Amino acid sequence: MSIQRGTNAKYHAPDVILVLIMNVIAGAKHISQCNILRNDNVVRTFLDWEKYPDDRTIGRFFELFTHKHCIELSEVERNIRNQVWSIKWFGRITLDLDSTVKGVYGNQEGAEKGYNSRKRGQKSYHPLLCFIAENRECLHNWFRPGSTYTSNGSVQFAQECFSKIPKRVWKIFVRADSGFFAGHFLEYLENNKCEYLIKVKMRNLKKLLINQKWRKIGNDILFEACQFSHKCQSWNKARKFLAIRKFVKMSDEHMLFPTPVYEYFCYVSNQDLSPMKAHKCYGKRATSENWIDWCKNHMASGNILKSEFWSNSAIFQCCILAYNLLAWMMWINTRDGFNEEPNTIRSRIINVPGRLIHSGRVWTLKLPTRYVFKEQIEMMLESIKSIKLDT
Repeated sequence: MSIQRGTNAKYHAPDVILVLIMNVIAGAKHISQCNILRNDNVVRTFLDWEKYPDDRTIGRFFELFTHKHCIELSEVERNIRNQVWSIKWFGRITLDLDSTVKGVYGNQEGAEKGYNSRKRGQKSYHPLLCFIAENRECLHNWFRPGSTYTSNGSVQFAQECFSKIPKRVWKIFVRADSGFFAGHFLEYLENNKCEYLIKVKMRNLKKLLINQKWRKIGNDILFEACQFSHKCQSWNKARKFLAIRKFVKMSDEHMLFPTPVYEYFCYVSNQDLSPMKAHKCYGKRATSENWIDWCKNHMASGNILKSEFWSNSAIFQCCILAYNLLAWMMWINTRDGFNEEPNTIRSRIINVPGRLIHSGRVWTLKLPTRYVFKEQIEMMLESIKSIKLDT
C-alpha cells in the first residue's frame, strides 16, 4: 500500500492493518478494544509481534486513508481471494446483492439521514454488499452515505464485482431485492450473459398483476401463479415476469359481496423457471440477511468509527476482510464449510486457552486436555499447514 508514514514511525501500514483484523477476529468491537491481543503471548509469538501499537496509534493511522488507499486495500483482498480459489472453487456461483443501514450516534462525515426502518431520522451509513452464496464470503462492498438510494451506482458496483470473480468461475447467477429493479442494471447483466432473478418494484404493480391470467399450482388451494411479458416505460424491450399470489382471507369491508384478498410476489428473470420455482429460489436469498448481520454484529463492520469518511470506509473493509478470512478458513479446512456463526467459531476455535512450549528450537502449542473441540482444532491446524500459497 502507498501510505507513507514518517521516518520515525514505528509501525508500517500492513502491521497496523493486520493488528486491527486480528483483533476483530478475536472479538474487538471498538478501537479501544484492540488491546485484546496485547497480552496474548501465544498470538504475539506466532505473529512475531515484538512491538504492539497503542489503540490511539491505530486510530491515527486510519485517519491517513483516502479513496486511493481504499482501492488498494480492496486489491489486496482480491489477491488473497485468487489464492484461496486456487485451492478450492466453484464453476457456477450465485451472487446475492443487498444493502444495509448502519445507524450512528455522532456527526461522522458522510453519515446522513435516509431510509432507516428501525430509527427514523437517525443519521446512518448505507453500505452495499455482494455475497457468494456457495461459501458465504463477501465478494465486494461499498461504504456509502446514509442518503444514498439502493440502486445508485448498481452497474458500476456490478462491474467491480465481476472484476473480482476468480477466473475459474464460468457461470454467474445474480439475485437481488427490489432496490435493484432498474432497466439499466438488467441490461448490463444481460450484456454480460448473466442469469438473474430480481424482485419487482413499480407503480401500479398490483393493478398489473390483478389483470393477469392466474392458474392454480397443482392441488394447492392457497397459491396461484402467472407468467407474462411486460415492458416498463424506460426499458428498451419487454422482459419475463413471474408472479405468485397467496390467498390470505375473504373480506367484505366496504363491499356488497365477500372478495378474496391476496398477497402478491413478483420477479423479473431471464431464467427458464416456473413462478413457484422462482419464488422458492428467491426465498434462499434471505440467508444473505444473516451474513450481513454476522458482518455488522459479529465482526464489527460499521461499529468501529472515526470522524472521517474514508477512514470509516477503510475500517469497514478491514472488518469485512476479517469476516472473509474466517469464512475462507472454515471453507477450505473443514468438510462442512462455514455453517456456524462467527461468534460460535470464535468461542470454539479462536478464544481458546493455550500455552506455547519451546523445546528443541521448536514452538509447540498445547491445548487443554479435556477441551471438547480439541480434535477439531488440531485437524484444522494440520490442514492449514498443508496449504501452499504463492507469496
